[in-house]
Parts: sequence; C-alpha cells; structure tokens
Amino acid sequence: MSDIERLRVVATVARTHSISEAARVHGIAQSTVTRSVAAAEQLVGFPLFQRGPAGSQQAAGAQPAIALIERIVGGFDELRALNDERPPALRFAHRADLPIPVRLDSAMARWNRGNTLRAEPVVLDDPLAAVRAGRVEFAVLLRGGPLLPGLRTAIVHLLRPERVELLCLPDPTGATDEFLRLV
Repeated sequence: MSDIERLRVVATVARTHSISEAARVHGIAQSTVTRSVAAAEQLVGFPLFQRGPAGSQQAAGAQPAIALIERIVGGFDELRALNDERPPALRFAHRADLPIPVRLDSAMARWNRGNTLRAEPVVLDDPLAAVRAGRVEFAVLLRGGPLLPGLRTAIVHLLRPERVELLCLPDPTGATDEFLRLV
C-alpha cells in the first residue's frame, strides 16, 4: 500500500470514527487500517486517535494533522485528475473542514464495489464553484436556508439548523443520476 493510500485510510478513520468501517470502505483488513494509523502516528510523532467504546475519536491536538492529511489526499487527487489517460471517476468535492458524512461515504463504498467508474472524494476550497464549472460531478456542502437554485440537491445529513447537501448540476444523466438514486 502506498503512503498516499495509507493517508487516505487515516482520513476515512477520522471521518467515520471507526477502524472497522474504514476497513469496509477500503476493502481491506482491520489490521491493515490499524497499521496505516500507526504509520501516520509515527510520521507525525503523536497519537491521532483515542480508541474506546465510542470508536476512534480524534486525539487532543490531532485536528491540524488530520486536516493536513485530508488536504494532502485531496491535492493528490487533484494532481492525478490532470492525467487525461486516467480512468474517469465520479468526483465528490468537499472542503477539508467538512468530512464526507458516513451515509455518503457508505454509498460511495457500495458504488465502488459494484461499478468500474470509481466514486472519489476530492478536497477543494470551493466545491460549489467546481461543480458549477463541471470540474467535479458533486459538491458536498454544509448549508442552512433555502436550496440553491439551478442545482439538484440531495440532503445527506441533518444538523439542526444546518444540513449537509449533495449538489450536482440539474438534470443529471448516466452515472451521476444512478448515484443519486443510490443515495
């Protein structure tokens, strides 16, 4: 497993608060997730997670390292997207400070098990601009208030008074429409 894939696994543990869920999402053994977390903790020099009955919660002071890991993974995904020969993917843009909700992460994992077109999260500063420009298929945003006009919206997580929305261009077709039906 490459260093970037190890960091991707660590980001999933941070997002899901679960080593077993991260293993399921990535299709790897729990021991591989544990080794990935240990390698990242050795790299930064301090614990990233506190393991307990509530799962793997971020350790005190770990947030800056987790945010950096998510930006590194997102930057790698952006760099890889420059390769025109790379197989196409459904890209889900989100900001580093808004992890992919577990419901959406699970839907992406189910999609990836049954489709050759991969669903991939991408960390960007402005996911909404990216979806409007057609650089990604979906934007994941934390919002309140009325729905944004001109975009199709699926609410994937409610946090009173805000909600996490999955946005795409109106009238999606093909794989984008298929994924929306899965969510």
